[in-house]
Amino acid sequence: MNSIAVIICTWNRRESLCKTLLSLQQQAAPPGVEVEVIVVDNNSTDGTAGAVDGLRPGWRLGSLRYVFERRQGKQFALNAGIAVSSADVLAFTDDDILFPQGWIAGICNTFADFRFDLVGGKTLLDWPPGGAPRWYADSMAAILGGVDLGGELLGSPPAGYAPAGANLIARRSLFDRIGRFSEAHFRHMDYEFGMRCVQSKRAVAYDPALVVLAPVDPQMLSKRYFRRWSFKAGISGPEEDAAGVAKLLGVPRWVFRQLAADLLGYPLNVFRSPRDAFARELRLWRAAGTVASRWYVRLWPEKYPQWVEYYSQKKKNLY
Repeated sequence: MNSIAVIICTWNRRESLCKTLLSLQQQAAPPGVEVEVIVVDNNSTDGTAGAVDGLRPGWRLGSLRYVFERRQGKQFALNAGIAVSSADVLAFTDDDILFPQGWIAGICNTFADFRFDLVGGKTLLDWPPGGAPRWYADSMAAILGGVDLGGELLGSPPAGYAPAGANLIARRSLFDRIGRFSEAHFRHMDYEFGMRCVQSKRAVAYDPALVVLAPVDPQMLSKRYFRRWSFKAGISGPEEDAAGVAKLLGVPRWVFRQLAADLLGYPLNVFRSPRDAFARELRLWRAAGTVASRWYVRLWPEKYPQWVEYYSQKKKNLY
């Protein structure tokens, strides 16, 4: 590979974005590899453009580009970043991520192996002072953006695995073959893309050497936040309408099986393990999101896209 683009989509998170960019520019690329960093501003009103401009004079990692995407939604911003870059490899991350030394060099090393088309890395949670709340369990890491499948390179990850958007790297040619991120998805667009790659027999891998840090905002450490995130995570996408998914009352049957198991197990866990009880509760909230979305699309199909868009957007950077 001769070039790499780092694409960061942002919306009204100027301070966090600046910390991410200052961390990123500490990276070093191998000799002969050109790097461009592309910030895609998705309708920010907090001076994001000026903040990026202010970093350009002292920028030390290749080129720093700014792109404005008017259509509201991360899926549109992601595709805008893809459209303006011709780099061999595209690395996607978020506007609240920090980068240990060696991330870009690790990407170059990983993609020197021509087997891989799409690779996800490890995202470690960076806790605020005081650490995790007592009710937190490792199974909840995804709510805060954490990803850790262990310390081994997995050329064939577990079934259902798809790289998460904070640390997702793909060859440019992959988008030419299977298309860009789905613009019908206001949530789960990274998961849908990964599943499309798997179904198309592209080589998907997990590489724990590609590590980024996700600082945990203290505002996220409330049970209310975890419940709201879980409900919204359950909102199903168009793929749920695919043939072959067994349904009951318009909802995949496995959702009802999971609901029944968690409803039965919850009372016991309340006394035995409050952490496990809360984990079950979050699965119930997620199932509720799936049921609500499937029934809404059946009852009011013409309003469903607006309903999904409304529930998928963050409010003051929190769900």
